[in-house]
Amino acid sequence: RSRRVTKCQKMRLFTDPSKIVHDYPGIELSLHEATPAELIEKMMKGDLDVALIGLPVPLPDRFNTHFLFRERFVVAFPPGHRFEALNFVRLEEMAGESYLYRINCEFAEHIDGLLAERNVELNFRYRSEREDWVQSMILVGMGCAFMPEYLPSFSSLPTRCVLEPEIARNVELAMVSGRRHSRAVATFTRLAIAHDWTISPANS
Repeated sequence: RSRRVTKCQKMRLFTDPSKIVHDYPGIELSLHEATPAELIEKMMKGDLDVALIGLPVPLPDRFNTHFLFRERFVVAFPPGHRFEALNFVRLEEMAGESYLYRINCEFAEHIDGLLAERNVELNFRYRSEREDWVQSMILVGMGCAFMPEYLPSFSSLPTRCVLEPEIARNVELAMVSGRRHSRAVATFTRLAIAHDWTISPANS
């Protein structure tokens, strides 16, 4: 039994959690949303066993990681926005755009650095920890936002990939090295590693 299996914030799971519980009745599955920094801290303290996480920098050496899939970042924008006519969005084309800031975005500092290198300034209009609120504000025309490609989103929310440069993250399964884990954690880890991530996580 495991009480502490977790997923990184703003990321799709590789399967339906109810299927894991059904197929492996001895597992007690607990999912948590948290920022990467919070996940790392909780794993170090032993409060969490394993996490799905994607960062712009490698995790500390204390962690064992298994690469799962690569995920690009997109720009989400209101219907009718000029970006709808584009196949992709260059960072320079974001200059002057009204922007909705996703407070817990783990790539915010990285993206800010890329924008600063290109002297691209955004017009910050709204900030929130809630993804659904940010997306609702986008849909009513308040601005745009960068977000991961497979982030659960409203079907009516238009997006375009960011290129020149491309922004992407490697999503990994992480756990503290040298720590003994339960059979339940071993099962979850095996399922995640064996999953065919060439199938879009958005549809799996």
